[in-house]
Amino acid sequence: MRKSEESENPNYSISNDESSPQKLLFERLSNKWFLMLLSALHAEPKRFNQLLREHARLSQKMLSQTLKNLEEDGLVAREVNGNRMPVQVTYKITPFGINLIDIVSPLFKWSNENVGKVLENRRKYIKKYSSGE
Repeated sequence: MRKSEESENPNYSISNDESSPQKLLFERLSNKWFLMLLSALHAEPKRFNQLLREHARLSQKMLSQTLKNLEEDGLVAREVNGNRMPVQVTYKITPFGINLIDIVSPLFKWSNENVGKVLENRRKYIKKYSSGE
């Protein structure tokens, strides 16, 4: 491939190599709560128990771990207000997190527009393979 073709058509293939940037980031993104919580915090800063109430199927342990991962990656900031008792901890999205939301927003839109078609395709698939065809 010529140099100009390489710059016009960068290689976006996903590598399974341990040092691959895609593997490193997609492992986080594949957690079903990662983008849900980031999206919830995009709307407004929230406290731990508020997030727990809003996501009823989410355990305390998984919420805690996911928030730590989001904070570790710089996507969410943990703010402690020690002036009040008990101490209040609030989580809010960072500009870096907003950047990620901006990138995945088209995926959210596509999901909303196409969930019906995906569910219909799943029904067809189940029918096809459960009827012995």
